[in-house]
Amino acid sequence: MSWQFSLASDIGGRTEQQDCLDKLSLNGSDSHLVIVADGMGGHRDGARAARTVIDTARQRLSEDPLADPRAFLKSLCLESHQAINELGGNDERSPGSTCILLYVNGPEAYWAHVGDSRLYHFRNGELLNRTQDHSVAQLMVEQGRMNEADVAGNPLQNQLYMRLGGDKTPQPEFGASEIEADDIFMLCSDGFWAYITPEEAVTTLKHLPPDEDGAAHLVAIARKRGGSSGDNISLALTRWAPEKSNGGGGLLSRLRSLFCL
Repeated sequence: MSWQFSLASDIGGRTEQQDCLDKLSLNGSDSHLVIVADGMGGHRDGARAARTVIDTARQRLSEDPLADPRAFLKSLCLESHQAINELGGNDERSPGSTCILLYVNGPEAYWAHVGDSRLYHFRNGELLNRTQDHSVAQLMVEQGRMNEADVAGNPLQNQLYMRLGGDKTPQPEFGASEIEADDIFMLCSDGFWAYITPEEAVTTLKHLPPDEDGAAHLVAIARKRGGSSGDNISLALTRWAPEKSNGGGGLLSRLRSLFCL
């Protein structure tokens, strides 16, 4: 297997962990689905909403490589949206969750996202792609009314115009890329990217790559910076290493891990 993984999560300064992340693998192939979901803070049952995204993915993922990854990722978002709404029952407001999904199949990658959990794609230390948040703050950045550096910590960043759960059916955004050796994907909740810049993450991963638990090291830094008021933190790292074996990697590169602390 040529993909390497490292996943880590921390409750931060909160009293409840509302993030969930997972890596699901198809038997007998180098195909994997990586997921980060962040339950909506301030909404009832945010933790259950995030877990519902993971549970839906586990039920939907077959044992064969996907014939149409984009269609699968879209249906996974919509089915998760419906399942989260069912959690709300007859309540006036359903719980909610963000999600970022990455499906890798050999040297190909496909992703979809809803909300403000992010995906970063790095190659040779350079940032190639970054998902754009579905937040009021991001809209203001695009309109030139706010600087990108001011998004983290701004109250408008917490105002999402798209999420899983609720009256509005989400319209997931998609991306895809062919992969080169040592490409790295970083999937994370806002409790991570608010404290760790892409440049800092790349520098760290030069010394602690995904198969050496680089995720745990980066999450520890974010936890320290967030302090007692910091949000939940989740990070999933994925690297394409076709000439390397995962057999000697760390525990997280060999086991499917589920973090819902």
